[in-house]
Amino acid sequence: MTDWGEVFPEADREIYRRAGFGTSAKWDGRPALVIIDALWSFIGHQPVDVLEAIEEYPTACGRAGWDGLERISVALDFFRSSSLPVVYVCADGSLSDVYGATTRTRKPVSATDEDAFAIPEMIAPLQGEPIVKKTKASGFFRTPLDILLRKINVDTLVLAGCTTSGCIRASAVDSHSLGFETVLLADAIWDRSTFSHEVSLFELSMKYASVATVDDACSQISKHLKMNRSSQ
Repeated sequence: MTDWGEVFPEADREIYRRAGFGTSAKWDGRPALVIIDALWSFIGHQPVDVLEAIEEYPTACGRAGWDGLERISVALDFFRSSSLPVVYVCADGSLSDVYGATTRTRKPVSATDEDAFAIPEMIAPLQGEPIVKKTKASGFFRTPLDILLRKINVDTLVLAGCTTSGCIRASAVDSHSLGFETVLLADAIWDRSTFSHEVSLFELSMKYASVATVDDACSQISKHLKMNRSSQ
């Protein structure tokens, strides 16, 4: 069991087990990699401790974000080489004055800092990979994401990005509510708080999503892709 699965006391975990919460991912659908808010303002330009990172951007997660970027790169390589869809969902800083920030923060990132809302080059979208702009926490809240995914026949969402307790959590709950199989890439998702990250993964895994590492997800998807090809 990984660290996030042990964040709750054993007595609490036993309650969930006996009640039948928590199920494994189904890998037999058509997955898309959905990358949420993997932006410089949620990472910071240097792989430093979060307390140092927030001196640049109050929303930055520092080293955890850099670690997540490396794992997203691995997931991207797999999805692209497997001809599977990749979708980016990004906070739209240009509309923060109109709609407000995605959270009730006292120090919003300046909308005039264009680089703050840029996608790092190491995971930059390729031509044709859609970018969905959002103004609130969930990637589905008053955006065309649901329509886009159904148009390309996606029924399984593999989520990466940040933050686990914020926009990932909100998007995962909406994903489940809309009928998508939902998988969280534990090592490609991050938060400014390790505790919030682990609690969120545990709670989401019990009710709304499954949790897997990038390597495990790629292995499972690859296996089912081969099975589908052999049966055709």
